[in-house]
Amino acid sequence: MTAILSAEAITVRFGGLEAISGFDLAVERGAIHGLIGPNGAGKTTLLNVLTGFVRPAAGRLMLDGEDIAGRGVNGIAASGLARTFQNLRLFGSMTVLESVLVGAHRKFRASPLALVLGLRSARAAEQAMVERAYGLLDFVGLGSDAADRVATTLSYGHQRRVEIARALMSDPKVLLLDEPLAGMNALEKTEIADLVRVVRGKGITVLLIEHDMQIVRSLCDRLTVLNYGKRLADGDPEAVLSDPAVQAAYLGRART
Repeated sequence: MTAILSAEAITVRFGGLEAISGFDLAVERGAIHGLIGPNGAGKTTLLNVLTGFVRPAAGRLMLDGEDIAGRGVNGIAASGLARTFQNLRLFGSMTVLESVLVGAHRKFRASPLALVLGLRSARAAEQAMVERAYGLLDFVGLGSDAADRVATTLSYGHQRRVEIARALMSDPKVLLLDEPLAGMNALEKTEIADLVRVVRGKGITVLLIEHDMQIVRSLCDRLTVLNYGKRLADGDPEAVLSDPAVQAAYLGRART
């Protein structure tokens, strides 16, 4: 299979600190690709590079055959990359439906003036976005009953589902998930892992940062290990997780 998302020789510097050094990543189309590593390894920094929040000092970024380096956050998102964040980013006053609709702003073609004037085409476009949002609420397991609730009043696990629905509103080619299972109990983790599989089943490639090795082992098709800003290992999950260097760096021990 071919890579839909790739990073070549990515280097990121903050002042005199090299946070990522010559890092390579290739995410195959249709895969669930895991990115793991100890805290502070540079995983979230890499996602920030991929989504345009951080500009690398060197390297190349490719999405579906296009060079996306330098396009910025909006340009990269418009190219087909969506993400969730390690820390929940929901607006306290917004309903669940409104929160999901935020993800559609790059797809919504009607101008504000057209909406004010009540043009038929604008109303139709707006209605289509609302219907899509309701469909995604069903898709992520929240249902339409949650639509009018204030998003931040939902349980933590359900707020994560809102974030995933919001990211999917942009109809991405690749979905980046930054620790989507953090803070969840075992049942919630299993349910979100199942949701990620369904997302992949819809033809969306997934790049996932996660610390739960049991979930990673069962969910991911391929793993890349980042350690001190450098790629330590890459390949089949079983092979990567049994690598003594990975166990020493990430798990803090090496099996004998």
